[in-house]
Amino acid sequence: MTKQLVSLNDKNLALGDNAKFQLILVGYDQSKEGNEGYLTSKGINFPAVKVEGRDSVKSLLSIGETGFIPNIVLLDASGKMVSNDRAEVLEKLTELAGG
Repeated sequence: MTKQLVSLNDKNLALGDNAKFQLILVGYDQSKEGNEGYLTSKGINFPAVKVEGRDSVKSLLSIGETGFIPNIVLLDASGKMVSNDRAEVLEKLTELAGG
């Protein structure tokens, strides 16, 4: 799935000022090095944040049932969850990126 997200993000970024979405990886690796290693090894080309501690997890889960790790969720501009269904989210991102 990561490779597909990187590819979709490339297409989205190619739209320039007309980009349709922003991907953000929410990592839960135990160490900074583990998180950075994953980003580098997978060629992640979008921002990443690291979830730290129970308060961060509680805040993340406050948007709704994410299915948690690993999963992909779609939020609208206000932060409200649109979908947590992986296939549906990938389909929508593909559509937004222009196919």
